[in-house]
Amino acid sequence: MTNNIKITGFAPTYINNYVNKQLSDFGLISSGPTLPNQAGFNPMVPAQYPTNIEDLYNDTIQIQQVDSPILIVYDRMMRFRPSSFYRRKREQLIYFVYSSDIEKLINTIRVISDALDREDSAAQDINAYTASQATTSNSANIFFHNVRVYQADESRDVAELASARTLFVNKIIVEYDYHTNDTITISGTSYTNIYT
Repeated sequence: MTNNIKITGFAPTYINNYVNKQLSDFGLISSGPTLPNQAGFNPMVPAQYPTNIEDLYNDTIQIQQVDSPILIVYDRMMRFRPSSFYRRKREQLIYFVYSSDIEKLINTIRVISDALDREDSAAQDINAYTASQATTSNSANIFFHNVRVYQADESRDVAELASARTLFVNKIIVEYDYHTNDTITISGTSYTNIYT
């Protein structure tokens, strides 16, 4: 039997998908495919993406055919577990939100904060959205307990550095607790998490 990577769970995927839905509902991004070579692609890029932010932003303008799109670069940080129970995890996402339109940047931060800074209510909404979107590539094997949002202390410094450029930037931290399910079913096949 081969192990299936889909059963290990990657919490940022589920949160990013939920945030994309919220941003789309408020008209801050266009909804559509998540592939970079198609219009309407996901504006979230992992921090490990090997490129210059301004080049990536300019490429986003060309792909989306809009004047001032939103670009969100995120990084995941694992934190100490909230309890000794190893299945329950705590992590943080750091979002660097870029735009050449300061109003769109502020509105994006507002939507992310309002959608996620609601503790267990936000977790329930993410769980419901994830379950409704479950497919073979998105198995819904993570259950969120709570979510909260902080503004990073360094945002002003980051913004001052960015002010010399043409892009505005803001930085927020999303902290969440979750656990992974032991057994999931993908296309009628049941898999058991190998780490249980």
